[in-house]
Amino acid sequence: MNNIKVSVITVGMNHLKYIKNLYRTLLVEQRPLVYFEAIYVDNCSTDGSQQWLRMTFPEVKIIQNEHVYGFGENNNIGVKASCGEYIAIINPDIEILDHAIDRLISYADQNKGRFGIIAPKLLNPDDEHTVQYSVRHFITLGMFVNRFFSRGNDNSDNTKVCKYLCKNLDTTKVQQVNWAMGAALFLTRNFYNQLDGFDQDYFLYMEDEDICLRSWKVGKPVIYHGEIAVIHNHLRGSSKVGKKMLRHFQSLFTFFRKHGLNVKSYV
Repeated sequence: MNNIKVSVITVGMNHLKYIKNLYRTLLVEQRPLVYFEAIYVDNCSTDGSQQWLRMTFPEVKIIQNEHVYGFGENNNIGVKASCGEYIAIINPDIEILDHAIDRLISYADQNKGRFGIIAPKLLNPDDEHTVQYSVRHFITLGMFVNRFFSRGNDNSDNTKVCKYLCKNLDTTKVQQVNWAMGAALFLTRNFYNQLDGFDQDYFLYMEDEDICLRSWKVGKPVIYHGEIAVIHNHLRGSSKVGKKMLRHFQSLFTFFRKHGLNVKSYV
């Protein structure tokens, strides 16, 4: 009989530098007390990620892609290979703190049916562990224009950008939010399946915003848990012109096509 409480799904592509810290914290320093599984979907890495994992943490189940797939599709592949009651989507650039996985499970067990997706607080890897702006309002065409002209700068003093980034959010509280970055998301397997997982029409970027919006659309709130935190070595890749920026634009157009140009706020 399966009694795995949570499946920790991680997708990586040449992230050896980061998964060393992720799995050190997840499997050693902050190892969950519950029965769990860790699944790593390797997206055609060439940096020795798979070899290092097999040597260092053989308990991690590795799924080796033969072709490069998008972020959402890779997570869906990982979830289909898992069997936990809960799904924890954990990026390779995350470090677990203060038994965050156990605490997320505890909150979820106590609030069954009252949430769709839970997102912990994300902290920067600096000495002070400052808080990242990981919560957002849903993007609209007007907000996209403001973000474009501020060059995606999170430190912009543009009032509309500040509102979009939820800079006035009390990051110490547990509260409903529109959406949170997909670096660390927690939900039940049943709800993940109800949503059909991540939308694979997004290759990279905005699949997290999309799944949070779809959660709200079926009446399940997205919860930002400001009392549970993990470190996020934020791998921003779309602030300069290049393939990743083009991917971001493609995802933006896909989002607008699916949800419209003026998505309402749910909070």
